[in-house]
Amino acid sequence: MMKRTDNNMDAVRYVLAFSVVVAHFNYLCGFDIPWPVSSSTGVGGFFALSGFLIYRNFEQRPIIRHYVLSRTLRILPPYVLIVVLCAFLLAPFSTLPAREYFLDPGWWKYLASNLLFLNFLAPDIPGVFSGPEFVTSAVNGSLWTMKVEWCLYLSVPLVAALIRALHKKVPSSSWIFIAVIVLSIGYSLLFNHIYYTTGKEIFAILGRQVFGQLSYFYMGVLMYYHLDLLRQWKWVFLAAALTGLLIMRLLPESILIIKPVAESTLVIWVSMIGRWGHWFSRHDNVSYDMYLFHFPVIQLAVLLGAPALGKWPAFLICLATVIVLSFLSWNLIGKPFMKVKKQWLENKKL
Repeated sequence: MMKRTDNNMDAVRYVLAFSVVVAHFNYLCGFDIPWPVSSSTGVGGFFALSGFLIYRNFEQRPIIRHYVLSRTLRILPPYVLIVVLCAFLLAPFSTLPAREYFLDPGWWKYLASNLLFLNFLAPDIPGVFSGPEFVTSAVNGSLWTMKVEWCLYLSVPLVAALIRALHKKVPSSSWIFIAVIVLSIGYSLLFNHIYYTTGKEIFAILGRQVFGQLSYFYMGVLMYYHLDLLRQWKWVFLAAALTGLLIMRLLPESILIIKPVAESTLVIWVSMIGRWGHWFSRHDNVSYDMYLFHFPVIQLAVLLGAPALGKWPAFLICLATVIVLSFLSWNLIGKPFMKVKKQWLENKKL
């Protein structure tokens, strides 16, 4: 059984979360704080780590209701918290009076849509973040990945059932994972082509949705299945991943094909080779909460004029606020629910 302290996964999660925070801070505040990892790599890396861990968990206990409830207890409580907090606590910052704010159909649409992971139906709240200083009026532009994450989770029982059905025809389950990865990359290529042909942004958005992210998730699954091989030939895997990144730089048209394979391999490699990040594994990890909280915190910073302080003071204020809120979210909401999850799983083993 793999222990948290045997790898660097918790440290890598912080690197990926920090990458998304930096990218959104630059985008929303108009600054250019340098950071070598992009937000798309951060999101894809999270999906690769999820695939590595989640498929293993399902194989160890392949009961769908247990699997879904386990993921719900981990993912849903802090997600519901950030949606509800934004809906209620942003009332003083709306241009609408409080009564109109809470009676506005847009407020109810925001609350319902986001609680149902359909944030694209109502990304903003009436009268909030609507001034000319805002790049977008979206309250939390990071939440689009959560519906993708859930769809990726739900794909696991389906793929596992497909493997069982084809076990006599397909010699190894790895071929099924590779097929999913290839189909996912093909999907991204198709919608990217349609986008450039038509110029309609909707096709670029669709290309980034769940079918386009399956490649990252199942690269993580593939790495889990061949972890011994990864460790045995670690320098070969590292060289292959870095070569892929170099090819992407030299041939930008290859990005959609190489990016999920090279970056997922690199994320898992850094996570599983060595124990340089084991210190983080001995402490509670709040990277998920950081991911959920950072966008509205930065939007509030823009509203309150923090960018006028300069990029580094504004960034440090935002980062410190995000970290404090993340620790509060984890200790008050996430951690108690994880204890419930642990107790529930232990009872099921009795």
